[in-house]
Amino acid sequence: MDDKTPKKAFIYIITLASTAIFILGYTFTLMDWLQVEWFPIIVFLALIILSDSFPVNLPRGGSVTVSFATIAASIILFQPFIVILISIFLEFVLVIRESNRLKHVFNSSQLAVSSGTAALLYQYFSPPLADITINHFFAFIASIAVFFVLNIIFVTMILSFTQKEKPSTIWLTNIKWATLTFLSMAPLGALIAVIYINIGFWGLVLFLLPLIIARHSFQSYISMREAFLDTIKSLSLAIDAKDPYTKGHSSRVADYVTALSRELNLPADRVEFLHYIAMIHDVGKVTVPEHILKKEAPLSPEEDSIMKTHSPAGAEIIKDVKYFAPGSDIIRHHHERWDGAGYPNRLRGEEIPEGARILSVADAFDAMTSDRPYRKAMKPQVALRELQGCSGAQFDPEVVRAFTHIYPRLCAEAQNDNSDLDIATREALTRI
Repeated sequence: MDDKTPKKAFIYIITLASTAIFILGYTFTLMDWLQVEWFPIIVFLALIILSDSFPVNLPRGGSVTVSFATIAASIILFQPFIVILISIFLEFVLVIRESNRLKHVFNSSQLAVSSGTAALLYQYFSPPLADITINHFFAFIASIAVFFVLNIIFVTMILSFTQKEKPSTIWLTNIKWATLTFLSMAPLGALIAVIYINIGFWGLVLFLLPLIIARHSFQSYISMREAFLDTIKSLSLAIDAKDPYTKGHSSRVADYVTALSRELNLPADRVEFLHYIAMIHDVGKVTVPEHILKKEAPLSPEEDSIMKTHSPAGAEIIKDVKYFAPGSDIIRHHHERWDGAGYPNRLRGEEIPEGARILSVADAFDAMTSDRPYRKAMKPQVALRELQGCSGAQFDPEVVRAFTHIYPRLCAEAQNDNSDLDIATREALTRI
């Protein structure tokens, strides 16, 4: 066991591996070896290796391949034991060859359970393979649904254990986007099986191009998503770079906002959106003269008025950007106060958007615990007491209570940064 692998994850993998061994043994007892034709099996083993040779990495860990179509076809063509062997062949080889065995043990196990269960279901409900009938169709749909659901559950749970996030968060930020795309490969798998039955080996050659195109579509989406995230990070760095005293401010505030949003039980997609909004919450400071941002003394009333324009300016900057537009009011109002004495519109209480109330607490805490030209940083405990003292006046009491609750965890994470944690299963392959 890797010392860095969470205990829950290790127990989960061992349990899954035990289940896989049971299913493998059970399907072996059902084998009719007189019906086995080795050439088609060799062809599909080659096809699965080809499909898995170019995985597409997911942004939150894990990766996907286009082997789902090959596995779907094998469910129609072969007995369950053979389906499992085809599904896990490459991973089993990697278990033997690579030092990072735990990852491949998990991959082999979840594929064995998913594909084995699906193949058993198909065999149970479908008539003997002669001419394709409507019964074959319904049996195929049921088996593919089971395979997909099991595969998604297994991968989501291991990423949840290793990354210490809720399964819903992993699902929404890492897998949800791909569901329809993955399921669209199921008909391709059925077509591969039908073509192989009627044409044979050369019919499979015709499907190499669609598989390559499917893989390219995965990669294109991930590349666009990564470019989008890189753009946000670059913009955040550019904003912070304008004021050397706020270096890293935006990313820290985004982390606080994420932790707060989860503590307040906001939906996972909303948490992700607020994280990105927090990354660019100070974008309006590009309109503020540098001599004001860098002034090493308290601002004059006139300078303070100019500084206060940064939040509405930021809202104006992003309001026409399709993805960020819903967050323009969050940026506009993140300096409002619970008692109505804030700016720019003197909103009070729940008139202030929820995201702005969360951002306000996160922003204030990081500002207090960071050096500024005109003062030294407060100690975190002092800043926390300041937040609590301003609860109900400057800040939403509920948000302050949530921050107080997560504060010990934030301190622990700051002292023991997990960012370089090398967990074997973090790169779990998702063959769906």
